[in-house]
Amino acid sequence: MFEKLEFINVTFEYEGRKILNNFNLEINRSEKLAIVGSSGEGKTTLIRLILKYITPHSGKIMVNEKPLSEFKNWYKILGVLSQRAHIFNRSLRDNLLIANPVATDKEMHEALEKAGLKKFIKTRTLDTILGSDGSYISGGERTRIALARLLLRNPELIILDEPLEGVDKLVEKEVIENIKEFVKDKTLILISHRFSILSLTDEFAVLENGKIVEKGKYHEHSNESLLKQFFRAEQELTEKFREDDVL
Repeated sequence: MFEKLEFINVTFEYEGRKILNNFNLEINRSEKLAIVGSSGEGKTTLIRLILKYITPHSGKIMVNEKPLSEFKNWYKILGVLSQRAHIFNRSLRDNLLIANPVATDKEMHEALEKAGLKKFIKTRTLDTILGSDGSYISGGERTRIALARLLLRNPELIILDEPLEGVDKLVEKEVIENIKEFVKDKTLILISHRFSILSLTDEFAVLENGKIVEKGKYHEHSNESLLKQFFRAEQELTEKFREDDVL
């Protein structure tokens, strides 16, 4: 059972640049944390470290007070949904059974509906072939099929990396509500720039220059905090795009 994930003075370098620099973070069971920051600040590196795709140059990553490298069944505990989710050139059924080989047709349909694919499955069956890397479906549909896989896996610790990438605004609210219900008893790490999905989390951590420079609940941050500056910049950008659409 997952209890705690800790980064202790973790440093990771790439081509002489410190992407993470004496990085420290603790995430406990059932916590829901959003990590925000500008591009290139280390969010992707952080996920790759958690997935064990790369190892830190110094420092420790601990799970339940054991080194991550020695922790057994890590991938059974952990579930990840990223904007680069892979779809296999097999049927929709096969792509879902990868997550849970004993899932019933009813469970697969329920997961697809919760992932916002109610209309999609009205015109297709579980035996529909999806094409190489999902070439027969849209980017938003690929993301939501990957979300359905995550729902079927039902892991304890969940990482969502821009999980609404390509998702239609018309189904976004429904998908967010379904994710919120799914993660209510789980541990969540969220990386996203969409304000709507940030409501899934209780706390925010701002990543800058390879370190967490601010952490806490939104109301605990001052108006001049980096977190609120970040949100204001995102809101201004969103409003600008809306104005451009009207023009």
